[in-house]
Amino acid sequence: MIERVTRHFGRLVFDRDAIVRAALRAYVETYLKRIARFWYPASDGMEWTGDPKRGAIYNDDGEGNYEVVAWNEAGVVGLAYELGWGPIEQLGLSVDAVTGGPDDVRGAVPGLPAELEPAFVMAVGWLYVGDEHGERRAGVGFWLHGDRVGGTLLAVHDPRRANGARRLAAWGLLHDGRLLPLSCESYYPRPGWIVTYHDRPQDAPAHAVIDAVVDRRLKGPTEFTPAELETLLLPTPDPKRVHGAQYRLQKVGITWPGSPEIPEEPT
Repeated sequence: MIERVTRHFGRLVFDRDAIVRAALRAYVETYLKRIARFWYPASDGMEWTGDPKRGAIYNDDGEGNYEVVAWNEAGVVGLAYELGWGPIEQLGLSVDAVTGGPDDVRGAVPGLPAELEPAFVMAVGWLYVGDEHGERRAGVGFWLHGDRVGGTLLAVHDPRRANGARRLAAWGLLHDGRLLPLSCESYYPRPGWIVTYHDRPQDAPAHAVIDAVVDRRLKGPTEFTPAELETLLLPTPDPKRVHGAQYRLQKVGITWPGSPEIPEEPT
């Protein structure tokens, strides 16, 4: 774990295991929304690849803004993009230097340790490619390796000129192990514009179930117990949404009691 105090985001705490747990938890929240007894998940859209040892998560807002956080045993790499602010606009990449690969966004993670290169390459693989120039799109980044942390996120002097920074700052502002949603109510820090309203008492039982299941999954594949599902799910949830949640959570090693393996969805 390492701490940094930043001008615009306050005290950021980066911890490899906490970030991986929060990524898994946010993914679970995303696909339980609308069938479970809690409000305001961390994200409206997440994708996961890999496992808690080596993997990545992609998180977007449905409007073209996103971040990718990837990890391996050595640490974590995060890259983020806000619409219109990729490496050409924000990192000084010249059009002639575009490769369509990792070097397009390497300027977001100066000093990246060699041990994190595989995680960096994994993260870059999730980045969108620009239509006009073919550049990988990210404008800000961070890396965490042991007791060292770096990246352009930590050099933000004016967040209006470091678009995407708040998406990454959220990973250093975890709340009780949970990634919090970006605030849609205000552009003033809480710190870092991250969240405003998150601790509703009526949501506590559902969040306790999610915490328990995520902690078990970090030790190996697991499934919900019938009692957990009774606490977690809304009365008569939409069967199609339940099936979708089962499929998505199966991908990260979490299943329903007695549920068969769900085949891949047709493309």
